[in-house]
Amino acid sequence: MLNFLSSSSLLLACSVNLNAQSDDILASITQDMQYFNSVATITKQNEHYQPYIISVFKGKELEDLGVSNLKEALQLVPGVDMATDNFNNQTPIFRGSNTQAYGQTKLFIDDVLVNNVFSDSYSEYLGMPIEMIKRIEVVRGPGSKTNGVNAYAGSINIITYAEDFKDFESNDKVVFKYGSYDYRMAEFIKKFQADNFDATIDFYYQEDNKELYAGPDGYSQGSMSGFGHDNTGLSQTGYAPVWMRDYSLGVNLKYYDFTLKGRMLEHTQGSAYGINLSLPQDSDRLKTPTGYIELGYDKTINDFEIDIKAGVKFDTFDSKAKLAPDGLEFIDYYQFSTNPSHPINDVNFTNGMYGEHKARQRTLYQSSYLTYNGFDNHAITTGYRVLQEKTVKMTSKLSNWSTGDAALVDYTETFPFVDKNAKRDTYIFSLQDEFQYSENLSFIYGFNYEATSHKDAGFEPRISMVYQRNYNNIYKAIYSRAHRNPSWQEMYPLNNHSRQGSDELDPEKVDAFELAYVRKFTSDSYLQTNLFYLMNQDQIFNTSFDPVYKNVLDTDLYGVEFEYAGHILSSDKLYLNYSYVDGHSNLKGSSENLDLANVAHHLAKIYYIYNINNTLSLSSVGKYVGSKERMPEDTREKLPAYATLDAALKYKNRMYDFDVSLSVKNIFDATVKYPSAPRTYTEDYLQEGRNFLITLKKEF
Repeated sequence: MLNFLSSSSLLLACSVNLNAQSDDILASITQDMQYFNSVATITKQNEHYQPYIISVFKGKELEDLGVSNLKEALQLVPGVDMATDNFNNQTPIFRGSNTQAYGQTKLFIDDVLVNNVFSDSYSEYLGMPIEMIKRIEVVRGPGSKTNGVNAYAGSINIITYAEDFKDFESNDKVVFKYGSYDYRMAEFIKKFQADNFDATIDFYYQEDNKELYAGPDGYSQGSMSGFGHDNTGLSQTGYAPVWMRDYSLGVNLKYYDFTLKGRMLEHTQGSAYGINLSLPQDSDRLKTPTGYIELGYDKTINDFEIDIKAGVKFDTFDSKAKLAPDGLEFIDYYQFSTNPSHPINDVNFTNGMYGEHKARQRTLYQSSYLTYNGFDNHAITTGYRVLQEKTVKMTSKLSNWSTGDAALVDYTETFPFVDKNAKRDTYIFSLQDEFQYSENLSFIYGFNYEATSHKDAGFEPRISMVYQRNYNNIYKAIYSRAHRNPSWQEMYPLNNHSRQGSDELDPEKVDAFELAYVRKFTSDSYLQTNLFYLMNQDQIFNTSFDPVYKNVLDTDLYGVEFEYAGHILSSDKLYLNYSYVDGHSNLKGSSENLDLANVAHHLAKIYYIYNINNTLSLSSVGKYVGSKERMPEDTREKLPAYATLDAALKYKNRMYDFDVSLSVKNIFDATVKYPSAPRTYTEDYLQEGRNFLITLKKEF
């Protein structure tokens, strides 16, 4: 049990009027530099002056584009690509960083970290409807960490309509959607305000019946073959069940200096490409429900600012599926794993193999930070964050390994699929100074020190400089070090033919060097250019050739990103970006350079919104993803490049405050695939073709 301590921190500030005179702007920026949230994404209106490589997307603008959910929004971010696996556990890939790992980036909803413990991913939140989101702040690079949070490759902060500032209108609303694959969604947001009490409640339900062509499955490549048994003839080609059912309830309360934030998400999806790489039945499912409650206290007393938070989060991995097809022949894997000296018996699963696996994790956390503003030109923050992650429930049921009978046997105690006693304690101490050297030059420097009950990350420094030559020209230089702790999926799998964990894994580590130049033309038009060089060490991989997770690779990445936002006409909005990444990997102990695997060297995104009049708008979104090399042991041709084009038409009735929009995605039905691991699905993971969406929104 975690001991809840108390100390303190947080940095506050104000927004800046970008139309003010230059001197006033710089003075306001100096104040605004003191406003930091837990992922250090200070955007409001002055994001370009902050010591991070940051992109900001407004929810209402994304709605005008026909963007449906968080995943589609993140695909617009410079340097961000998408990947998936046989669970259809989708994840954004920042700057080509370890495409086989999760937890490389952190997702925050209203400053609450929501990555799950099992895989350290947040795939279940990628379907969050865009109408729930007021603003998305994306920081690329490990420089996004502060206040005890390590974001290895970047961080994403979702600001919902619970946020309430006088410059940001928040209305009650209801939303309904219907689209391809029988997609249906309903949502509402309701706010309550009285004197010193604010409350926001949001809810959504969505479902679809999506299935995508897939195959031949992993059995064609030898999955579940071996020990003298050849099951390649059981390989299937067909349609992968990637349907989903979601409902989510969120509550945000504020009373004087106290806050309560809570969210519950019940996410259920089809078993996609099969836990054991055998194409599953349509009804097979994976549940990953998650939820949290966080209490907070935020108070300013003279020159001191206090920020105390404490919370509990629950995550669950719950699978119920047909794991292998009819006629599977294998050894008695139970006897082989538990008693290697036992005579090996052949088993025939005439009616297939079935399984139910469930593991529930609980995270307790508490943080206290204190900021002192009493020194001239300095804001010094110190504090700690402590966590306890623990598996609190685990069940494992399988068809009978000894007889091949399809009826389930409870193997929870004798043949668990993960370590039921898995536990990790983490202690983080942070110290940081914000130093305003002059009106034009500022620094932020400090460090995190992390110790865990497994492998310590140790001392991680960070320093950032921002030089504001004037209102229009901003220069940044950043050095930072961060890490990613191994997930439960990498440390604690047991008795698994394709995944074997190790609790001796070291954290992945990265040293990042970043330079940026921002040229502001007007208050809402700019060009941002940044260079990065990332030195990654101890990256964690496993393959079908070697299912044991190990610290296998060191990878150097370097590249450039361009981002432009502006106008062609007075009634439009143009946004575009281009990113290039390259580098090489080295196997631990080897000097041979390997090409980057599963990484698109070139990414380009563009969108354009044209307001025909005050009621009608027309928009388009284009994306290009370059080709990808395979892993060294993968003999397939490289994954081809692809380009997609979307379009949307929106009608806004300002008299009755309702909107109707129609969007068509992937108009030309381009072939979009995410790479599969070697010796699994040989044709990769095909994604959606042309599809449509109708949205009706009413505000009150």
